[in-house]
Amino acid sequence: MEKKLLMEILLDPNATDAEKDDAIIDIGENFEDEEIIDFLLKISKLNSTNEMIAASCGESLGYIWLRKEEINYDKLFYLKGIALIEALSLIQARRPEWFEEYKRLLNNKE
Repeated sequence: MEKKLLMEILLDPNATDAEKDDAIIDIGENFEDEEIIDFLLKISKLNSTNEMIAASCGESLGYIWLRKEEINYDKLFYLKGIALIEALSLIQARRPEWFEEYKRLLNNKE
């Protein structure tokens, strides 16, 4: 499915949670540009986003960063709650050095 259509599904108030979750997974598997990363960050933070959708956003972002072999810590810090937990669990399992850097940066912020 094309990127624009997947993004529209996520913004459609009439789309079901299952349709939105499928769209997020499709986005995470097929796209990795900054527009998509920023879009997933935005969706993960919307007040209307439920936990399943937020978790899928975090997971997709984790997979995108892993696939690109490049992480943006500023954007990772933007994630909250279940979205952050999902992204960090992937990062910790597959790129422990990224996870250690995240913890170091987090400690410096406090």
